[in-house]
Amino acid sequence: MRKIKHVAALLLAAVMIAVCFVPSFAATRHYKNYAVLGDSVPTGYMLDGYRFAGKNKALWPVVKGSFPEYVARGVGAKNTYMMAHSGYRTADLRRVLDPSFAGDYFNARRLPTYKGTMTIDEAALAKLRKQVTNYIANSNLINLHIGGNDSFQFVLILRDMLRDDEAAIADLQQLQNIDLEAASKDLATLAGNSETLYRIVEMELKSIQDFQTHFDACVKRIHQINPNAKFVVIGLYNPIDCVRAGDLSLGLLIQPVMEVFNSYMRSGCPYHNYYTFVEPKNLETYVGTGQFFANPDQPFDVHPTRTGHRQLANQILALL
Repeated sequence: MRKIKHVAALLLAAVMIAVCFVPSFAATRHYKNYAVLGDSVPTGYMLDGYRFAGKNKALWPVVKGSFPEYVARGVGAKNTYMMAHSGYRTADLRRVLDPSFAGDYFNARRLPTYKGTMTIDEAALAKLRKQVTNYIANSNLINLHIGGNDSFQFVLILRDMLRDDEAAIADLQQLQNIDLEAASKDLATLAGNSETLYRIVEMELKSIQDFQTHFDACVKRIHQINPNAKFVVIGLYNPIDCVRAGDLSLGLLIQPVMEVFNSYMRSGCPYHNYYTFVEPKNLETYVGTGQFFANPDQPFDVHPTRTGHRQLANQILALL
């Protein structure tokens, strides 16, 4: 009898240990079709298996270890419509969703264009819009993560501009060795980048106001397309909240900026009753873990690690 009790106790302990170590990827409700909209975070940027899937495709692959994979598993989704694209701002998503929106100067960097130009291909954009609209309409659960690029994308644009300018200037310094057509292209690049620099300053001055306008329009349009889906908006996270310089938390330096965006999404948006808001907390990121050069193209990468994606998934699932 003692032996049986001893075995039973061991089995019970084993079950308890197993339960403790099962990831909490489970929601109380199930959703058959799951749509994801937004920027590079849902795409799993920096995770193994990520790839840029093109500006013309509505659906990008679901990267293993990304929060959409974990959420899809937790809600038992049979279909995951991954429509987030790296680099998207609210203005880019708005132009995809709303045919009446004329767009802005930077849309061509993320949306379909004619090959070799920065001119929007309206036919390709209309095709993309139709696909995105259909996937939203067919979804039971929708996640939206967007806003980080609205204020901070200028850093990447400036990086690209500096590379272009450096190459163009190097060519022009060898003017005797290049033809007139090549020289004209280099001069056009320099002139175009000067215009872009002006536009960047303009964008930064208006970034918060424009974010609010575009965010409202995106939320309203998603709700119009599918008012019955469970709609979850994911706020911005502080990517350096665990980075310290002595006793000073560097995260405190940008927390006020995060709070401006999150406060608006939480309750300032006139359509906040259309969605459930999740404010990410304590996510592990590459820069937060001290991996300042994990990304050779972008030092101080602020994207979540695989652990960070798992943490975010759990925070989303807790509200479903």
